[in-house]
Amino acid sequence: MTAPSELQRTLAGYKSKVHEQGEFDNPNDGKPALTEFDEYVLRLTAFPRVKTFQQVKQKKDGTQVAINVDKAICEFEDFVTRNIVTAMFRVDSLNFADDEAYESAILKFFRKMGHPIPEGIEPVWEELFVVGMRFRSRVVVGKGEDKKPNGRYYLDVPTVRPLLAADKDASGQPPKPSDAQNALANALYLAKGAKTSKDALGMLNDAKAGKEVVMAFMHADLDDKIKYPL
Repeated sequence: MTAPSELQRTLAGYKSKVHEQGEFDNPNDGKPALTEFDEYVLRLTAFPRVKTFQQVKQKKDGTQVAINVDKAICEFEDFVTRNIVTAMFRVDSLNFADDEAYESAILKFFRKMGHPIPEGIEPVWEELFVVGMRFRSRVVVGKGEDKKPNGRYYLDVPTVRPLLAADKDASGQPPKPSDAQNALANALYLAKGAKTSKDALGMLNDAKAGKEVVMAFMHADLDDKIKYPL
């Protein structure tokens, strides 16, 4: 029996060469910061590209071996701040499992979206990843070597859920953020790096933040919605 061809198990464009990402500029620089506590409306900006990574696998006998795995790299954009949120899903091997801990992340993602992938049927990725598709989710805030937020965000797959009717206005688009939401986003951006609420308020004062921005931060802080360091 011959092995399945590349085209039988791949995403569209799966065989294309993928350039090394390198140290490109962060696309989120200068945008209001996201937090791990809030839920965002995200949309797929482009069809995922695929990259091969080397990964260490531990065998049953305890020995380790390096294997190559293929991952689909997805970029989602926050509807309000235009921040880019990244997700990397392994696609060369899919694990269906009743225990969510052993389920492949990409299967979990579509199940949370309300579009579960049937077991035993090879997915047609072009039909599943539709550019512009929207959903709600929280994000994981990336951190640098100094353990401080670095302005990069990653999809928190377990928190993914589809948009509900209440999430949309008459035009079918997600609702615009409230003034309070915008004010808090600006406050978190201006106080980025603060270790305490006192530090944050000092940074907001130095930045000459408006009253609505300061009040939005104070209300969120009192409601324990702020986690330090920012």
